[in-house]
Amino acid sequence: MFLTKCSSHCFLSYFWSSPVLSRNKTHSRFQVAQDPFRGDRLMTLGSLIGQERVSDLLGRVLDGERVPHAVLFCGPEGSGKAAAAVSLARALQCSGTGPIGRPCEVCENCGRTRGFTHPDFSVLLPFLSKVSESDRRFYTEEAIQNPYGYSLPEESANISVGAIRNLIKTFAYGSFQGSWRTAVILHVHKMRAEAANAMLKTLEEPPPRSILILTAPSLDSLLPTIVSRCQYFRLGPVPTAALSKHLVKMRGTTPENSTFIAELAGGNVRQALTIASDEAHKTQDRALRFLSALVEGREARTFEALEKLASEKADVFDVLKSAEVWLRDVLQFRASGSERIVNKHRQADVEQLADVMTDDTVRVLAEEIERVRSMNRRNINLHLSLTELWRKARAKAPVGSF
Repeated sequence: MFLTKCSSHCFLSYFWSSPVLSRNKTHSRFQVAQDPFRGDRLMTLGSLIGQERVSDLLGRVLDGERVPHAVLFCGPEGSGKAAAAVSLARALQCSGTGPIGRPCEVCENCGRTRGFTHPDFSVLLPFLSKVSESDRRFYTEEAIQNPYGYSLPEESANISVGAIRNLIKTFAYGSFQGSWRTAVILHVHKMRAEAANAMLKTLEEPPPRSILILTAPSLDSLLPTIVSRCQYFRLGPVPTAALSKHLVKMRGTTPENSTFIAELAGGNVRQALTIASDEAHKTQDRALRFLSALVEGREARTFEALEKLASEKADVFDVLKSAEVWLRDVLQFRASGSERIVNKHRQADVEQLADVMTDDTVRVLAEEIERVRSMNRRNINLHLSLTELWRKARAKAPVGSF
């Protein structure tokens, strides 16, 4: 089984720099991950969402035939690391006549890399030792075909030394078809120490016309000896405008809803595609009611509502993340009016929130929401935590009516 790795971020950091938010999600062996791209499911370097600079740099490298022997893509979750890595490897195997730096998706080689049957194309992911070979192939094909939505490895999964040694052995033979030998290692920071050491020799003395393509969340997560032997490309969070445009074009969301989702996801394409649905506006409404009740709701009804929300653990963290967007809008509205708020189509609601919340109220709510969200993966009493959040918010709330 795979599941997503959850991370949480300080709300004030979110306000100033819009970091990535994440969401827990699990996939069964026989459940294909939701296809977020419909007709354009297979991504290429030329269509990386909001990463034009990286696409242009790689295009120039390939166009000039100055392909490095090792490439490292680093960036936060949902920035497109896997899409870039898989697309680069597939582009080098492509025998079509399309644009430089992207698989044509028509030639025989593109069909074989897409189906994971090309003899010169390898992909490695972290697995638990108990995962069967058939399941490993299933998840690997999923990563190739759906690089923004494949099932992420479990926290304790790793890339074994045996997997790396097998890869090195195939590299030593060179290309079977006389072109490139390409290998993608996703989540390379999950390699065991002995596996990393085994890979160093290949990085130092690579065979001709071979390339290792690695992905990791940051340079700090890898051994310096690995980083120093790779050409490094950093992918940042996807800009809100680019992600919003993609949601409108490929998922059919309204411009208002897509902007809200893009802001909520904080530049994380994976997260945005997960929550992009007709339900997003319902979560938005629920978060607004949640904040209103915390500040001014009647005690008996608010207590009952918090108890109900706490019982719906699958939804509570989405509501809390949406609440953070509303709080951010309150701060933005006070600082610069409606120009930079996310919920422009609901400016009246933002103004009402701003009327009943002091800066101290926003600060306390943000801190308490972050505290609850940071406990996402723990066995906590959600009702007790939400009640404590309510108590602290009330202590800072001004007198008034919503």
